[in-house]
Amino acid sequence: MGALNAMAQPRRARRIRQVILLLVVVWMLLSLTRLLWALVPNAENTNVAPPTVINPLSASSSRAIVAPVDIDRMVAWHLFGEAGATAQAVIEAATEVETDSREGIEDGARETSLQLKLRGIVASTEDGLGYAIIENANQQAIYMVEDKLPVRGNVVLAKVMPRQVVLDNGGTYELLVLFEESTFSTAEPMSAQTAAPAVSENIDKRGDDQATRLAQSYRQRLYQNPQSLAEVVNVSAVRENGALLGYRVSPGKDQEQFAQLGFKMGDVVTSVNGVSLDNPTNTMVLFNDMRSAKEAVFELKRDGQALTLSVNLDGGGAQ
Repeated sequence: MGALNAMAQPRRARRIRQVILLLVVVWMLLSLTRLLWALVPNAENTNVAPPTVINPLSASSSRAIVAPVDIDRMVAWHLFGEAGATAQAVIEAATEVETDSREGIEDGARETSLQLKLRGIVASTEDGLGYAIIENANQQAIYMVEDKLPVRGNVVLAKVMPRQVVLDNGGTYELLVLFEESTFSTAEPMSAQTAAPAVSENIDKRGDDQATRLAQSYRQRLYQNPQSLAEVVNVSAVRENGALLGYRVSPGKDQEQFAQLGFKMGDVVTSVNGVSLDNPTNTMVLFNDMRSAKEAVFELKRDGQALTLSVNLDGGGAQ
């Protein structure tokens, strides 16, 4: 009996410890719960009465008559200023700046000392835009307004006029006047021994497919990349009896193509498609006409003789 009591005592002690441990765990859970509830807002704050809806929507609201808005009255308030007047002022100012950016810049400008030659005016407009053929170090290229010229420093083409252009040389405007040969007779005369045989009065290349393809490609380059034409032909103005006669042409890098079109070194072009080249302002007319021309008829002077050279341009205008 005593042995049984001795065995039961450890069991009771173990149960007592388990009960105490369970009570401690429950106490800790209750404490943790109180802490959490202390951090949560009061239930009174969460149970807020639903807000009162002003002008609640009704089923018939879609059929309600809406009062018209007086737009003119709202505009008259000028909540953000007089936008129309401001916009008009901005447009007028921008137009004035664009128009006046080149107006009169040639006044008071001196002739440039740069080693450049203005060989021709391809096109010019009343506002000073256009293309010009400028030579530097015996190399010619076609430039448009705002193009940088191949010289030291910051020199750009600022304005194109019929007989001269204006250069912007680092903020200073300078003039480059059309370079003209003194007289037509400056071309080197050919001796009797080396004189070429008389040429026919008309050279017709319109049936030459290769010449046609070349002429079409040159026209396309004229309107897409005019500078590239300097690789094909060099030009210089020529005077006769003190007046502008036309432009002497000579081959560029590819002399074979130059000859394929029917030209020879020293030919002086006096007119194209009936447009005389004795006035630089006519080049603008010619520039526009050649865009859709079906053929090009050149009036030339070669070795003192007048002749006509015709090439086909059929195949569409410049793209």
